[in-house]
Amino acid sequence: MKTIKLFFVALAVGIFLIACSQSATTPNTANTTANVTKPATASPTTPQPAATTDEVAIAKDLYVTNCANCHKENGKGGKVTVDGKALDPDDLTSAKMAAKPDDKLTGYINDGFPDDGMPAFKDKLKPEQVKLIVKHMRVLQKGTL
Repeated sequence: MKTIKLFFVALAVGIFLIACSQSATTPNTANTTANVTKPATASPTTPQPAATTDEVAIAKDLYVTNCANCHKENGKGGKVTVDGKALDPDDLTSAKMAAKPDDKLTGYINDGFPDDGMPAFKDKLKPEQVKLIVKHMRVLQKGTL
């Protein structure tokens, strides 16, 4: 009887050693299925990718070049004199401006307010550039600069 027990213990140890010394030849399906990326689908809830550093820098540069003379670099606006004309540009960081949709702000930039001294930029800036300026305005409104 002792011999049979000893035989089974030795057999179990041998199987254990063989099993532990072999490299895995089958993929771990639990990990591989979790790492499979599904194709992106267009849906309204899909988060948009964050702006690249280059895009942020370009947007800021466009704003500084075209808007900061009147609206200040921080977007606060205030009284200025441009070409001998006294102006009082809007505070772009105000709650009133932050509540306006992007397409409304785009229209303001494209068409301007000639009576208030703001020129139209539709002939000076490309639509993509105007979108970047609006993005920068949103950054100013969040106070993240």
